[in-house]
Amino acid sequence: MTTHKLEFDYLPLDKISVSITNVRRTKLEEGIDELADSIAKNGLQQPIVVFRDNGSFQLIVGQRRYLAFKKLKETEIPAIITQVENDTDALAKSFTENIQRLDLEYEDKMRVASLLLKKLGNTKEVASQLGVSDQTVRNYLGYQAVPEQIRDLVQSHELSVSTATRIVRDIDDTELAIKVAVKAKDYLRAKDRSLFIDVASENQTRSIAAIESLAKEAKGMKTITIHLTAKVYNAIISASKVYDSKKEDLVKEAVEDWLKNNRFI
Repeated sequence: MTTHKLEFDYLPLDKISVSITNVRRTKLEEGIDELADSIAKNGLQQPIVVFRDNGSFQLIVGQRRYLAFKKLKETEIPAIITQVENDTDALAKSFTENIQRLDLEYEDKMRVASLLLKKLGNTKEVASQLGVSDQTVRNYLGYQAVPEQIRDLVQSHELSVSTATRIVRDIDDTELAIKVAVKAKDYLRAKDRSLFIDVASENQTRSIAAIESLAKEAKGMKTITIHLTAKVYNAIISASKVYDSKKEDLVKEAVEDWLKNNRFI
């Protein structure tokens, strides 16, 4: 990895533009007044990050700080001047700097991963560029990360979009994910298909035959009845139509995601 020398300077605000590679696009104005007040009272604690561009500067980190300075009618802002090799490098720098300071909105993560996927061609390269796991990238990409062989099953209405996405999200190895998808389409009952995918994700070193056998054994698993408010139920109905998914699958995935995010599983 090449180490670039960083520079520091106070730069004129009118010489700075927001780079197209800046990853933060959502909720930019949220809390700007409070941030401006804090900067006015305590000063700027963290400089913005820019790179040179034909005599001016492109902002890649610190857009909200930049906007706060404009709101305060300041003429200059403290900045770290970095070097970038290309748009991909700038996009990756913006992503890693932002995600280390304050977690990005999911929409921003998804957009960045999608842009890099188009440039780099596969999720492993995107993961390497961003410094996150391949699984994390696939979570950001959703259906965009689904291999063509599995998309064909969706096109032929043998699998739903959400089921295809879930298989790719939960199973690390692409070849195994394709095998699981091919076998999952044979399960006519959504409950059985969901159980098969669960067992496959927890036994990724096993053969498909072994996973099927384990899934049959797991049929005796206990179920839980969940009572929902009308608001939540209607939201699930809407989501099931948008994503062409079973209501039960959406609820199960939501519960699993919550448990994973809170480290219960």
